[in-house]
Amino acid sequence: MVAPSKFAHVVYKTHQYEVMIDWYCRIFEAKVQHRDDRLAFLTYDDEHHRFAFLNLGPAPADAGPRDKMAVGVHHLAYTWKNLGELVDTYKRLKAQGVVPVRPIRHGMTLSMYYEDPDQNMLEFQVDLVTVEAANAFMDSPAFDANPIGEPFDPDELAARFDAGKPVDDLIFRSDQPESGLKQRAEAAPVPA
Repeated sequence: MVAPSKFAHVVYKTHQYEVMIDWYCRIFEAKVQHRDDRLAFLTYDDEHHRFAFLNLGPAPADAGPRDKMAVGVHHLAYTWKNLGELVDTYKRLKAQGVVPVRPIRHGMTLSMYYEDPDQNMLEFQVDLVTVEAANAFMDSPAFDANPIGEPFDPDELAARFDAGKPVDDLIFRSDQPESGLKQRAEAAPVPA
């Protein structure tokens, strides 16, 4: 099989058409490529569209809250180039009143999970180690025992990062082998 060359876009069906378009424009600093009463297409880079929204009209009066245990996609993940970009994104969103519902240090990545107005989950992450170190960690007893990771405090991370203080104890898991830190430092240093 030939693998796809990239992931192109995601399409959301929504009863909150205007709210969702506004949220994605703010969060991703996206621009609207096309918008009418039925469909909207947004992008945040040189791709013609990264998001599309299908207007389902008003929600039925008997619609209850979304069942978080229903089948479907759990989340989409977006990777930033470095820790500085992720911290800057966190601070920009927090200034708008948008905070992660779950910040997790997975070991291979440092991740902040956000919910959009329709409760779709989005993971904003930065890779912490090389691909080889990530694969080795995922094959370790520590990862077997805890495949999710550990929570962290994004405010503490942002404060320390901005002050130029060490952050390894905040971004790496407590059960992560020192060799993973060494490989990260040698191959993929986190820029200040």
